[in-house]
Amino acid sequence: MNPERLQLKGMLVESKKRFRTLDTEASGLVILIRSLLNPYEEIENLDTEKTLVSLNRLNEITKELKTLKEKIKNLESELE
Repeated sequence: MNPERLQLKGMLVESKKRFRTLDTEASGLVILIRSLLNPYEEIENLDTEKTLVSLNRLNEITKELKTLKEKIKNLESELE
C-alpha cells in the first residue's frame, strides 16, 4: 500500500479519536454548566466563576471540533 495513503489513514484515525474525546468532554461540560446555572437557585448563590471557566473551555472545544470536522472531511475526501 502507498505510504502516503497509510499516513493519511493514520491522521484520519487520530483526528476521529480526538473528535470523540472532545465531544465527550463537551457533553460533560454542558451538563455541568446546566447544574451550575440552576434556575431554582438564588442568583447570588450561583457559582458564576466556575460557570465562566466551564463556558470558556466549552467555547475552546467547540472551535476545535469545527476545525477537526473540516479536517476529517478533507482527509476522507482525499482517501476516496
